[in-house]
Amino acid sequence: MRHLVPVTLVFFALAACAGGSGKKTPDCDDGLGLGSDGHCHPRCDGGGCGDCAECREDGLCWDLTPCPSLCGNGDLDPGEGCDDGNQVTEACAAGETACTVCDATCQWREIDLTACGDGALTGTEECDDGGTAPGDGCSASCTVEAGWSCDPSTEPSSCLPIPDPPVIEGEASAGHLDLYWRWTTPAGAAGFRTRVNSGAEATTADAELSHAASNEGLYTLEVRACNEQGGCSAAASFATQVVRHGTGWRPVWRGVARPDLTVNLLGEAVPVSCHNCYNGPSDEVYDTAAALAKIQLAISRGADLIELDLADAQGTICVNHGDIDACTGRPSLVALLDDPTFADADAMLFLEIKEGTADPAAFATALLDILDARRRYARNGRPVFIRSFASLSRYPEAIRARLPQYPFIKDYFRFSLLYSRNAIPAVADFQAELARVKNTLGFDMVEFEYRQKNLLGLTMYARSLELGTGVYTIPGSFGEAYVAALRHEVDQITAEFRADHARSIIREANLLAYVNSAGCTSAADPTVTVHRNTTGTLAGTSVTVGQAATASLHGTPPLWHDGPGEDRFGCSMDFRTNQGLTDRALPLGASSSLNTQGFFVTAYVNFDALSITGTQAIVNNAEAGGFALELYGDGTTTLIRFGVHVDGSYRYHSYNVAATGFTQNAALNGTDGYYLFGAYDGNGGVYLWIDQEVSGSGGTFTGPVTRSSQDALAGADPQPSAATRARFHFDGLIQQVTVLDWVDHGFPGGLVN
Repeated sequence: MRHLVPVTLVFFALAACAGGSGKKTPDCDDGLGLGSDGHCHPRCDGGGCGDCAECREDGLCWDLTPCPSLCGNGDLDPGEGCDDGNQVTEACAAGETACTVCDATCQWREIDLTACGDGALTGTEECDDGGTAPGDGCSASCTVEAGWSCDPSTEPSSCLPIPDPPVIEGEASAGHLDLYWRWTTPAGAAGFRTRVNSGAEATTADAELSHAASNEGLYTLEVRACNEQGGCSAAASFATQVVRHGTGWRPVWRGVARPDLTVNLLGEAVPVSCHNCYNGPSDEVYDTAAALAKIQLAISRGADLIELDLADAQGTICVNHGDIDACTGRPSLVALLDDPTFADADAMLFLEIKEGTADPAAFATALLDILDARRRYARNGRPVFIRSFASLSRYPEAIRARLPQYPFIKDYFRFSLLYSRNAIPAVADFQAELARVKNTLGFDMVEFEYRQKNLLGLTMYARSLELGTGVYTIPGSFGEAYVAALRHEVDQITAEFRADHARSIIREANLLAYVNSAGCTSAADPTVTVHRNTTGTLAGTSVTVGQAATASLHGTPPLWHDGPGEDRFGCSMDFRTNQGLTDRALPLGASSSLNTQGFFVTAYVNFDALSITGTQAIVNNAEAGGFALELYGDGTTTLIRFGVHVDGSYRYHSYNVAATGFTQNAALNGTDGYYLFGAYDGNGGVYLWIDQEVSGSGGTFTGPVTRSSQDALAGADPQPSAATRARFHFDGLIQQVTVLDWVDHGFPGGLVN
């Protein structure tokens, strides 16, 4: 037995919840819940909603307007005259010329057959097609047969089949407010009647509908197919849940729903891509089975992104590290995407275009056709990344231009350009290119070779444009050092270094101090934020800058702002003596690590003095212990060095600033910015990198770093009375500093994917 929900009670509850103003209220009475329309609705609670309402995905009962007829349910409901369990007007029994039947509206009807079949509509006839043969829409009793409509204005009556309900196609989950549905056109359909969320019906000849959603929530489309006489099918429906994922991330990762997305200690998304996740570590060619094995292993290790290189081979899109004429022995993209494990995962596609000769428009169509047929890879929460080197940008540009023709996947693509190492020598020219990528091409991300000169300056400028930034390809050797140095400076890391190892380094709770002053609003900002962890809890602390030294306290550096065209973009902390700035230091609060094995220290600097006698501290935690990243000169030679105090002595790795031994930075100067990082893990060498390049180590040592009683400083070396004294003041600009606890990670099972 079906029961009615008392309509007056539902309306009363809705009115009481919504209030007289009709505005959305935050609370509803017991038994009611707030719907996406801003009104209170009864909860389904497993008991159904009655006959004039339906239970939707939000667990609430929504009124059906108009209320569907209860005729035919087998119960004698209010307003019905008879109870025969159907919505068919029965014919008289054979041989009868008059009878009383329960009609299609559950009312008693007198049937007079004396004139039925003469082609004229008389008496109680619903139709008269000039005959009494059934199955043509007008029954032997001159009633309209189920599934048909008849035009009463013609004599004899003209009858047409009612079309089947259409089949609607849409998105079950959408990350945007411009909703779109389309549907099939059943045989005999001349038009459609549509409504969204039980609103008023609209008539359309189109087999598609666009709808501007007002906010997140459930949007249900109902469509009825109608013949030329206005006879309409039962309603087909499709529910789309609008939900925005990753709203707290930087723009490039908004829309990502992956629950285990790699996040650093500052709460920033830094997803890890498995580099060339379809072949061997030295580009050994894998067949489909071996490629899928590597992909599945990377997924099990937590890779956020699966990098596949794409090329056209005589009309087939193959996965290969370069342009190719035939797919022989190599996997096709379709073969990999059709793997159920890959499809079921939430790892995102990181597709790099290697094709160089095919027509870009044809390539774009072929690729989008493949992805449109496999929407589990391009959907709300799981966007696809299309990448190429800048020289091949015509391919991602063609893909982006063709996306509007693929309405169900068009919102789930991101576009990135890659640049080879020092591809554009001048910083100003490189920054102009980044502006073009954002403002002209409308792309979402840029990726740099991990040893790119002025890497941090370029990433800061790109972020100011709201471009995402990535680096490629972090090697297995020293992979943990490169990842640790970049985990707070970029938005994405592509690594040959194993995905699970890279994720563990990004997430490692070893941050003692971090500051990057680049993101200032202006040089007049009164503070910088230093993230410190000296008590076991990471917290951001505002440190006042621009304070002059006093007799009892060292001063703090003011900020200096560099605009586009400079090696450092944004603000830096200014320690330059030629600006009259002396006795300045920024307190980092980073004391010695946990009875420590070692330290990892970074700084992005610009030198103002490179020919010195004595010591200039960049980041130090010394006084017969701890670490020191500094310049040291004897009046003839100036060294840049990183040292730790181990077993009674400082153990350094040093480079001569006039002859470092590197091609990229053969001699350091006072114009360029340099990204420096040094490391000692308690069991091995003391290392120092300049712009991600390293040469040898300062010897091999075993044992923990001597504990220092001093908190670390940027721009000076602390003394026992650190609150009032500091020495070895730096002469130059410092933009970024990191201090980490560092241990021998001893990764098991190899270092590469």
